[in-house]
Amino acid sequence: MTRVHQQLMKTHREQGASLVETMIAAALGLIITAAALDVFVMHHGHFRAQRAKSEAQQDIRGGMDLMAAELRLASPITSMRADEVGFRANVNDVQGTVLAAVVRGQTTAHVTSGGSWVRGKTVRFCSLATCEEQLLVQDGTSGHLALADSLLHDFPVGSRVEVINEVRYYVSRTASGNWKLMREVDHGANPLIEHVEALSLSYLKDRAQQADRFEEVRLIRLQLQTSGIDGHGARLLRTHRRDMGMRAL
Repeated sequence: MTRVHQQLMKTHREQGASLVETMIAAALGLIITAAALDVFVMHHGHFRAQRAKSEAQQDIRGGMDLMAAELRLASPITSMRADEVGFRANVNDVQGTVLAAVVRGQTTAHVTSGGSWVRGKTVRFCSLATCEEQLLVQDGTSGHLALADSLLHDFPVGSRVEVINEVRYYVSRTASGNWKLMREVDHGANPLIEHVEALSLSYLKDRAQQADRFEEVRLIRLQLQTSGIDGHGARLLRTHRRDMGMRAL
């Protein structure tokens, strides 16, 4: 065998070995890449599940905080059921003061402007002596209020005037598999907390005794059960409790 032929055979063997090594290296690279991708997907899924859990917890906490804050304003409670509470309150902070004294029999009042005095809303006048509610028959532009009926009392300059909203918290069971805690203000409802399994409200008076009448309620004890999916796809139930104090009327 000539020297040239031997050299060609050696080169062919080296090229074959290099091809096999390249294929092995490529296969190992694919395995490592696939493993890294699998780890990334797993960690990304875990991160998304944790983020969804955190966001759900924030939504629940925020919803319960809002409910507690608005119940603090209740004046009065109008419905006290185990799965629903209704009350009247100025939840949008629309208020002002009487600028010109009004007397019994008047159907108009001049109050500080800037508030959202909307037609159809209920307004409450309060002096040091008494309070009275009236219905607005038109928008109160520039603080001029037109009332549906004549006032029954006198209200001096400086008397407080505020819009009173009809508020209700209840569980909507219309969505199959996803009950929701709803917040309804003046007959307009929006979901506050989703995936509700159960809602229980207890109405308590002083010394944590059960209250029988609206005016006795000093504390509302809420127990809310929600459901979610954990990182492994399993159903997870959580119970949330909150004591919500009422202002003394």
